[in-house]
Amino acid sequence: MTTKYELDADVAVVTLNRPERFNAIDAAMSASLVADLARAGGEARAVVVTGEGKAFCSGADLSGFVDEYDDDGPDLSKHLEEEFHPMVHAIAECAVPVVAAVNGAAAGAGMGLALGCDIRVMAESAYLTSAFTAIGLVPDSGTTWLMPHHAGTSVALEMALTNRRMPASEALDRGLCVEVSADEEVVERAVEYAVKLAELSTDALVSTRRLIYGSSRLTFREGLNAEMTEQGRLGLTPEHREGVMAFLEKRKPDFRNPRHE
Repeated sequence: MTTKYELDADVAVVTLNRPERFNAIDAAMSASLVADLARAGGEARAVVVTGEGKAFCSGADLSGFVDEYDDDGPDLSKHLEEEFHPMVHAIAECAVPVVAAVNGAAAGAGMGLALGCDIRVMAESAYLTSAFTAIGLVPDSGTTWLMPHHAGTSVALEMALTNRRMPASEALDRGLCVEVSADEEVVERAVEYAVKLAELSTDALVSTRRLIYGSSRLTFREGLNAEMTEQGRLGLTPEHREGVMAFLEKRKPDFRNPRHE
């Protein structure tokens, strides 16, 4: 299995499972991760993505492209369209919040997967690195969009051009993760964040993600209108009613079983 899937109550944990290749991405892993995220969206309220072994994800499995170099070279556009973009979209469009437990190196496309998640918890030994220009390529898997949006243009350029390793401590300082934990506790801590998200309204969380990602292409007025549209829709949901009633009644809301009356 190139990924492992475990469901515990409301939280699914998806583990990239090619430790002998530092969880490098191949076509099989891509398809499996996409399927796991779809499954989590149907039966969980939050999902944690992590890696087996020492790495979170070392990026593309370049060994899989070797045969293509015997001809004109690999069709990387095709590989991105068929293998890498589906994973990035699956994370960005997942029906539940996605938390990354970055247990080790997140390199190249692996950094894109980590940055694409809604929240990141990083192990003390973990780091982010772009790695693309070192092999004559540009960053992909969403990193040219995600890094400047998360950390700013200057940081994005410096990381992409130099390929240096950004340690977890710096990632925390730059707002790229919410916590740095002991290596052996990173999945546990990520699950704790996921459990907290699972207690909230999934619809509201996913709509919030969509608004924030979409804001970059909107004017301020358009952003206000987008908020208004989503707020109008959510205001009619049982989850909103449950949240308001719980606030007024001074109790904890139950978004799993919201009241309909």
